[in-house]
Amino acid sequence: MLSTAAGHESIGSVSNVIITVQGQTVNYYLNIPPALFSLMDEMLAAGDPVMLREYFSMTLTMSTWDVPCELNKMYPIAPQSSGNRIIHAIYQCQKEVKDLTITSNLFFDIDDKHMQFIKLAPPQNPRQVLKEGILTLGKQVFHIADVKTGGSVLMQRAYRFFILGIEHILTGYDHILFILSAILVAVRFIETLKMVTSFTVAHSITLILAFSGIISLPSRIVEPFIAFTIVYVAFENVFMKNFRRRWMITSVFGLIHGLGFVGVLKEITVSRQELLTSLFSFNIGIEAGQLLIVGTCVLFLYYIRNRSWRPILIRWLSICIGILGLVWFFERALAVDLIRIF
Repeated sequence: MLSTAAGHESIGSVSNVIITVQGQTVNYYLNIPPALFSLMDEMLAAGDPVMLREYFSMTLTMSTWDVPCELNKMYPIAPQSSGNRIIHAIYQCQKEVKDLTITSNLFFDIDDKHMQFIKLAPPQNPRQVLKEGILTLGKQVFHIADVKTGGSVLMQRAYRFFILGIEHILTGYDHILFILSAILVAVRFIETLKMVTSFTVAHSITLILAFSGIISLPSRIVEPFIAFTIVYVAFENVFMKNFRRRWMITSVFGLIHGLGFVGVLKEITVSRQELLTSLFSFNIGIEAGQLLIVGTCVLFLYYIRNRSWRPILIRWLSICIGILGLVWFFERALAVDLIRIF
């Protein structure tokens, strides 16, 4: 299980799958990045065909016409120059495959937040995508109604990355705390709007640049810095009186948060043709989740706006957020879990 300190790794490890179908044969190509490979059981990681076959038999099933297909052959793990590993499994079905249902529990036993990006491709052109989806612990079934056409790939991709963006912001607790601590002191709606807009524009810029490979910073630098942004803004709420320029701070810190948003996408195989749709949909999903968070907070602040205890509440909320941010900062900077230590 991953520590809560790793806010942008909360989605977990990632693997990629390409499936091709020809007649009664299904080829399953599993691409495992180094981060996930390091979590695998030693005997399984050694590439023992018997172990691989046993593991796949327990965690992966394929069926067509509601009839299960048989795992016919397993190839040993093939190392790649990139550090990734490829597993090739061949399934044989009793009839010619027209539809295909894949139920996967792969790797959820070692990482319950694992995500598997799965694509159907024609056998003559594995780079072409006919249908794609994302498998998680809560959604382990990938169904293809027609293996020859797949359906509307563009809409599928846009929807999947939109949902992924929403999940990322709602499970990115450091993002949520930063946004909340930033707008806690806003007295007027226009101030909240300026803060949120500046943060959105800033993180969108670095998200695009980082996802495109134009800029890159290691997570060991980005993650502690994101925690620091929470600490700074939270304690500024306590010690500062004038917040007219808060939108400038959220803009600068938003650039750092954008690098954190892109972390979940680094392991995903995305071609140049898929880049624009995936990135745009993911960012829209982030903004949708962010609006939900901000809207809830604004309603709460509006409800307590005339309460005599409002300043005290905001002060202590800021102190608590700042302390939690400090814990995350030291955990990420020192690579330790302080909560477990104490």
